[in-house]
Amino acid sequence: MSIFVAVALVLVGFVLLIWSADVLVDNASELASNLGVSTFLIGIVIVGFGTSAPELFVSAMAAMEDKGNLALGNALGSNITNIGLVLGAAAVVGFLSVDKIVAKRDIPMVIVAGIVSVALLIDGTLSGIDGLVLLALLVAYLVYSAKAAGGSTEEVIPEKSTALSAAWTIGSIIVLMGASRILVEGAVTIATFFNVSELLIGLTIVAIGTSLPELAAAIAAAKKGVHEMIIGNIIGSNVFNTLGVLGLTGALRETGIDTGVLWRDFPVMFAFTIFMLIVGLYKGGFGRREGILLLIGYFSYLGFLIISAT
Repeated sequence: MSIFVAVALVLVGFVLLIWSADVLVDNASELASNLGVSTFLIGIVIVGFGTSAPELFVSAMAAMEDKGNLALGNALGSNITNIGLVLGAAAVVGFLSVDKIVAKRDIPMVIVAGIVSVALLIDGTLSGIDGLVLLALLVAYLVYSAKAAGGSTEEVIPEKSTALSAAWTIGSIIVLMGASRILVEGAVTIATFFNVSELLIGLTIVAIGTSLPELAAAIAAAKKGVHEMIIGNIIGSNVFNTLGVLGLTGALRETGIDTGVLWRDFPVMFAFTIFMLIVGLYKGGFGRREGILLLIGYFSYLGFLIISAT
């Protein structure tokens, strides 16, 4: 495969990922409403999973092809991108308030998920047992969150029938899987051509590409003043990325990982998450100043990765 074909595959994969993730979220939400599922579960499970679906499918495809470092880099890079780039850009657009209950209950879960992941990966292997532990923790978090949230009166007004919403949901998942495979093939070819590690490609190109759905949704929501959706989506996506993406990767295939991420990339993720927690608890939201700080931190991290690789 030539480098030009690989670049074309990556671009096509990005476009299909963005489109199909958007279609998945919209139609799955309508389907959930038609089936009488609570709005909390729609927000956490459907939106959280929907915007993390690109990371999930990309990492699953990478795991099946024994490219575990690409999957790990994608999960970690997406978490860093979600806070540094997505939250930072949205905060620059408009002030984002944070519910202190959410800050106390849900943001720490991202930190806990990261700590558990480091403990499991410190031996240099993401095993099947490790994957199952992470997936079990994800299920426990979802059950706990559902009970803690209680009922909700908000509803998504469906525009399609249950059958049509289900068909669009299934179709978008199929497109996601195909787009993910295209993206992995292109990214690995580019990495090989430039003699760059799969981990770095996962942390940068693939991570940014699979975080574009969150970025687009966050900026649109910021303009409309829908703050809860932005914060909830970022928290939900990061929990899914750490527990769901890494968990599924390990469950599908045991793989060796570059332990350098434990001392370079995980600390960056923790630093961004702790900053998000502190601002949420003590300031109650993110303004333009916090947004600019996050963006500076994010692009400094990207610069460090690129300089280290070259």
